[in-house]
Amino acid sequence: MPQISTLRPSTTAETDRQVLRLYALARRVPPIAGILAHPGATGDGVAYASTRIPRALSAARRLLALPGVAEHEETPYAMSFLKAAESQLNAPSTTLLRIAAAAQEAATRADAADDDLRVVVFRDIEERCRYLVEAAVVTPVYGRQGWSTRDHAANDSLQQWAAHWGLVGRGDGSRSALLLSTEQVPTVPAELSRRAAERAAARARCAAGIRCTERTCLAYGAVKVTFLVDSWLCAGCIRAANTRLATEGHVRDIVQPVPGGTPDRARYIVRLYNATGKGSRTVECSNPQRAQFIAETERPFNNTDYTIWIPAEPRS
Repeated sequence: MPQISTLRPSTTAETDRQVLRLYALARRVPPIAGILAHPGATGDGVAYASTRIPRALSAARRLLALPGVAEHEETPYAMSFLKAAESQLNAPSTTLLRIAAAAQEAATRADAADDDLRVVVFRDIEERCRYLVEAAVVTPVYGRQGWSTRDHAANDSLQQWAAHWGLVGRGDGSRSALLLSTEQVPTVPAELSRRAAERAAARARCAAGIRCTERTCLAYGAVKVTFLVDSWLCAGCIRAANTRLATEGHVRDIVQPVPGGTPDRARYIVRLYNATGKGSRTVECSNPQRAQFIAETERPFNNTDYTIWIPAEPRS
């Protein structure tokens, strides 16, 4: 026999309405929780999800306290979405995303301060965090079952390493002074020290300016030239280019430094791209030294090549 409700018709309708509110609330939560399962989540995205999910759980608890809502047959299904979101919020991978966001921010500050060791360390921490977040995703269809025992151990050691560098918040919400101090530097692995030394050496080389675009030339301090698109040449390569072009029938000395040189407040655009496939990224710099440094140290794609140019200033 069909179950007969003991509630008055008006009470039953009100309960159904509140359950619909609970269900609507629950359906909005999975996309937000999905942010915390994405290895590329930004700090703003993690902060957004970390704020919205607790609010949704609090609203759900208020609805469950209303008469008849907790006992309704649709409530367990609606609550399953909220419980899954709560589990994702409290998962170790979400902690790693917070560390990754803090490491990204710290690396940006260290880069602005020319602190190559911290840039390398923080970027390494961010990369390892995002790798573990991706490994935590369970997709049985593709044979991925989440973290292995080795991944759990890597998570523990990574969080300890991040705490040493001040990337894990303390109880009062602040972070360690290691982010700002130049005296307290934990011992780093030899590989990170080597990468930091290479980055520092690149910074020293690029202090002379943009590197000559002739493949056989290693000279820095090249200038933008006419006729050859996207070319920066040193004095010797300008002469060699004119000699080569003259043998091909071009006018002598057709390649020259751009008249007037580059403006003092010129913007330098570095385009990094994959020489064997799709994908590109542009970075705007305020001086030639920074542009060449970005070109030599940033590697967002495999087999990355680069071009540097100065955009035309808009006419007034």
